[in-house]
Amino acid sequence: MKPIQSFVFDLGNVVVDVEYPRFCRQAGIDVQAFQDFYESPFFRELELGHKDREAFYLELEEKTGFPRSNRKYVDENIRLAFPLRLKTWGLIHFLKRHYPVFLLSNTNIIDFESIDRYIGIRKTFHKVYLSYEQGYSKPYPETFRHAADYLGLNPAQTLFLDDREDNIAGAEKAGWQAEQVTDELKMIRRIISVCGLNPDLFRS
Repeated sequence: MKPIQSFVFDLGNVVVDVEYPRFCRQAGIDVQAFQDFYESPFFRELELGHKDREAFYLELEEKTGFPRSNRKYVDENIRLAFPLRLKTWGLIHFLKRHYPVFLLSNTNIIDFESIDRYIGIRKTFHKVYLSYEQGYSKPYPETFRHAADYLGLNPAQTLFLDDREDNIAGAEKAGWQAEQVTDELKMIRRIISVCGLNPDLFRS
């Protein structure tokens, strides 16, 4: 394998946890109704940028009963569904001083902008590749090829970190080095090993 020269992180269950029930309980939305909404074809269209904010709030009201007139609440508080993984966040800031560090995520405008307003995620990475902005989504190899061109990286010298096995397979088919994230500390140890860093820097 060629040496790693850049890192690409997924967002959900890598940089942040995904806990929609946490937000639903806060907002008074039925958890199962929201889960069904999340798993619907509409949500995939939203992630590809084929549906806009207005369509989202109309669909949210129809599927869960949450009034679209209260959309400001969602804009400001959906971030509660995405608690930050603090160790990973610290490592990303450290890596950024020495390597190109990118974000590649299947996400939508409502979730991402709420998180970004809270923690400044867009400015933290050298560049971000978001499905709703690009019109491409994982796990398809063509998405990774397009992302490599957009981000300006060499796939063979890039380590991609994602929680989903199908996304890892898609990245590898496009020539990326990739590793599935099943445990935060295991991921951190892997990056420490790749970079030759002192593990004491990131001990809990």
